[in-house]
Amino acid sequence: MNTVKSFVQICKLKATLSHARFHLSLRTIEPPVIYHRLLLFRINKPESDLTNGDSSLAGPSWRAPELYCMEETCPHLGAPMSHAEIQDIEDTKAIVCPWHQYDFDLKDGSSSTGLQACTYEVQVKGSENDAEIWVEAPHAEGSTASRTWELVEMRGVSEEFLDPPPISLASLSIQSDTDEIPSRTTFPASAATLPEELPNSLLGFSHLILRTANPELKCLLTREADEPPREVEPIAPGRTPRRGKGGSEKSRILMLHALANIEQYAIDLAWDIIARFADFNVNGERLPNEFFLDWAKVAEDEAKHYTLLARRLVELGSYFGAHSVHAGLWESATQTADSLSARIAIIHLVAEARGIDMNPLTLAKLQAAGDEESSKVLEIIHADEITHVTTGHRWFTWLCQKQGVDAVTTFRQEVYDNFRGKIKGPFNAEDRLKAGLTPAFYEDLAGNLGATSKADIEKAEGDERIHPRLT
Repeated sequence: MNTVKSFVQICKLKATLSHARFHLSLRTIEPPVIYHRLLLFRINKPESDLTNGDSSLAGPSWRAPELYCMEETCPHLGAPMSHAEIQDIEDTKAIVCPWHQYDFDLKDGSSSTGLQACTYEVQVKGSENDAEIWVEAPHAEGSTASRTWELVEMRGVSEEFLDPPPISLASLSIQSDTDEIPSRTTFPASAATLPEELPNSLLGFSHLILRTANPELKCLLTREADEPPREVEPIAPGRTPRRGKGGSEKSRILMLHALANIEQYAIDLAWDIIARFADFNVNGERLPNEFFLDWAKVAEDEAKHYTLLARRLVELGSYFGAHSVHAGLWESATQTADSLSARIAIIHLVAEARGIDMNPLTLAKLQAAGDEESSKVLEIIHADEITHVTTGHRWFTWLCQKQGVDAVTTFRQEVYDNFRGKIKGPFNAEDRLKAGLTPAFYEDLAGNLGATSKADIEKAEGDERIHPRLT
């Protein structure tokens, strides 16, 4: 008996003209929530009689392009396939994994090595400017053909690198452009003492620790790197200066400075969840490769956000470090250091979700002041932050499913145990829902950390401690 295939609407065909391949993130609508990642390949452009140079696809000889879809990762070791080379092999096309050179037929996923990749049928419905792309619903574990999937994110893959790019320490530096990573350690094996000169970035510490043979010294360095160093001295969250309403240039600078502070901690937090939970397992199963790849992408985004904000501060005649900052985000990271569930809940489903709420309000203030350049920066940040909350929701629900517990109940308990004060509105319900957060995740939500009475909860800073209101 043949199973009837179901398909997911992806986009208008015109939307694929910007790139030749795309990351697709899909999510089931009905619980339990399942996420799935695919790659969509466009081999050629639609054939038509285009003569006007615009994005129109109309033409008497119009024909749909060659489109393929398959799993985002290689079935060999789970490495990403986004930059894999596409080759013509006899009468078909194959993708070649850039990591170990395994080939996979884009049509049926077969490989000359005997491995098999999952491929998905792609349909083009309609024609010309009305053409739409639909992809066969994923064959995810725990899903059935009757389940309904939705597109969460479609992101073009940069064609700048077609091979795995070499690691650039300059581009990956967490804090300083002047980090000097020693090529080898010169510490005596018997003397576990800290070197006189320590790195001034989390990345610098990670390289130094990996090159250190003495296990005692490894522990000392790890303890020393527990809190990322800063070039500015943090103060208590409630003692930062008032940022105003964005009407004056001074108040806009204070807003952008506060956001840049959040982003620099967000960089560390993304790398920290990778390093801190590298050996984490649930029911004897280690975290999948996709977990670490997702947070590396988040770290990349946060670094982009910081540089955009830092550059904008310079354009406004200021610089990052010109004003006081607070370390509320890192305090929450310390509180959740021993629990992956708590870390994702507090940092990514409370703090980053709070950013989704506040960014549109801040953006409105910048637009009202006529600050178009700062508005463009915040629009980029906001779009990315929705995907970051989606990442948090994906892995929190995955973890809860593996542990056999309800995601909403577990989340609310984590907030109660590891957060102080109320999560206050207004809430950006539309964008929270895009990220997977239904009202059950945030309505009437409060933490009891350190509280001895209901009055203590009412008086606590709540979400302002980790994501201050900027309006």
